[in-house]
Amino acid sequence: MTTPRTGWTWSATLVLLACLAGRPAAAQPADPRYDPAWHGGIAAATVLGSALFVVAEQGEVPSCRWCGVGDDASPHVPRMDAWARARWRWTDERRAGTLSHVTAGASYAWPLMALSAVHGGTDGEWGRDQVVALGSILVSRFASDVAKRTTRRARPNIVFDQEPVDAGDDVRSFFSGHAATTFAAAVSTGTIASRRNSRDAGWIWAGGLGLATSTAYLRVAADRHFLTDVLVGAAAGAAIGLVLPWVFDDANQANEAAEQTLVPMVGIGPAVRIGLRHAPVASLQVGAGGGRLGVVGTITSR
Repeated sequence: MTTPRTGWTWSATLVLLACLAGRPAAAQPADPRYDPAWHGGIAAATVLGSALFVVAEQGEVPSCRWCGVGDDASPHVPRMDAWARARWRWTDERRAGTLSHVTAGASYAWPLMALSAVHGGTDGEWGRDQVVALGSILVSRFASDVAKRTTRRARPNIVFDQEPVDAGDDVRSFFSGHAATTFAAAVSTGTIASRRNSRDAGWIWAGGLGLATSTAYLRVAADRHFLTDVLVGAAAGAAIGLVLPWVFDDANQANEAAEQTLVPMVGIGPAVRIGLRHAPVASLQVGAGGGRLGVVGTITSR
């Protein structure tokens, strides 16, 4: 078992790797203009879905499906999970758990502060961006809820300390909701900042990913999750946070419409004449104009 200082070194290394792997895509010509009705509807649907899970589980006897224990009653987990637990788990697990809630809370508040810097205040577009970031967090939370209730993986303390399963939360290890939601917050906020060509995008990405990575590490340090739980959660949250800022965007539709605008062209080269008896004749040529190549066609009557 390592000290918290060694764990924070690993956390800083993961932040650097996340920053290198999470570089944003090139920005669109026009700033995004999100539809709050669609993104708000997505967020509301996931909240309803999570609430239905809670109602459906009333009176259910908790049991593990992915118990992590062999026939000899000894722990059977992936080597990377056992390795991370042995090196990252803190002696004071309760303290690590408390800190994970603090960093997670800071991650959820990150869009509020970071996007205020992007907009220079809280104008109308700031509100639209907040709905997108909130939707990313809630969709990630719902995805984690579905995975937790499907796999019913026992938490590390249940597997290694052989503690009894007393509550449903004891078999909610895979995948980490803290990791999923914090990475969704970080990536969605960074993606929005990059799409708006903000000069603050660099520190927004770094700060958000730093908080998310710290939260993921602390969940392992608190013995609440295995390493694979937080890795999969981080990947799922990052994917959701990357995709949602690109959908239901009026600016994307405007750009697509602009790309379909007709461009004047001049016919070059020989023309091909096509026509049937007693029908107009179509003349087709290779065309050039506006930096593009295309087809120029004329129709004449006989």
